[in-house]
Amino acid sequence: MRIPLPPAMLEALGIKPIPLFMLSSWIKAAAKCGFNVQPLFKEAGITIDLIRLEEARVSPLQMVSVLEQCVAMSPDHYFPLVLGDTFAFESLPEFETLLTTSPTLRDALNAAKMARKVVLPWITIELEEKGDEAKVVIGFDVPVPNLTSFGLPLHLVSHAIMACVRKFGRNLVGHEDNFRAVHFQIAEDATPYAEQMRRFFPEGMVRFGQKEDALIFDRAALDVPLEGAFPALHEQAQRLAEQRLGKEARRQGVAAEVEELIAREPALLALGVEDMADRLNLHPRTLQRRLKDENDSYLGVQARMRHRLACDWLKRGELSIDDISARLGFSDRRAFTAAFKRWEGCTPSAWRERQL
Repeated sequence: MRIPLPPAMLEALGIKPIPLFMLSSWIKAAAKCGFNVQPLFKEAGITIDLIRLEEARVSPLQMVSVLEQCVAMSPDHYFPLVLGDTFAFESLPEFETLLTTSPTLRDALNAAKMARKVVLPWITIELEEKGDEAKVVIGFDVPVPNLTSFGLPLHLVSHAIMACVRKFGRNLVGHEDNFRAVHFQIAEDATPYAEQMRRFFPEGMVRFGQKEDALIFDRAALDVPLEGAFPALHEQAQRLAEQRLGKEARRQGVAAEVEELIAREPALLALGVEDMADRLNLHPRTLQRRLKDENDSYLGVQARMRHRLACDWLKRGELSIDDISARLGFSDRRAFTAAFKRWEGCTPSAWRERQL
């Protein structure tokens, strides 16, 4: 088992505790693989209280520690894929409804992006489109060195998410005729579970040693109307999901709440502390005091969100660097470039080229 690190150290690295909403999925996946997960949770120091399940939090180190042990205990199966395929939003009904009533797969992927903020906030789910091909890429929302420096096998987590996305896509569409390939970053000779991974997906779909973990499918499938579309319910579920995100952000602290607001509405970056406090129904001094109690500041939150949004928009490639600079509130492109060099050590254009 891994040695737990102080929560303050993890927080400083951008690695926050996550909710334990996936509890029943772990239990079912372990049963499918022929073992009981309860002793592993106990050994990892994870206590379960169903009455306060929404308040339960585990560190990524605890979660991955259990995940590693589950892999070792199921040699005939590749546990992350079984876990992802078993996952259900039993404790998050608004997200279940949001997904199942989606008009199209494109809308369902947007719902999945919202859901990951509650289930695994440091995971990213990005849609890329090129020609007749679409690709769902699984990545990480904190600098990877912050995680890998602790020996976290991130591929176990991303593989579970891939299986989960594939499951919901298959259930929504009703078939996998538009499915083209599964890309794994891990080399075939670097995992003893290559054969189990091949068996899990349709024959001939798995490719090892790729540049990213991704699911590849026909781009045309994104906008085909889904049989389960239910606009009125979808709209209600959207509102409830947004309320859940706000509640979760408040539980994590006022800095996280501000970040969540700005992530949903990037234009809020332009707000001063007084206007942001008004948006949160707080007195400006109360907002500043709470941020100080969290060893943070409003300027610090703004800087982090400018960095995060800059990387996100550069990676997507839909906006010019001048447009990104303006949206982030910089006076001109030179000011944006200078700030980005401080964040990433290179210019925005060089960073974008490297990502592409």
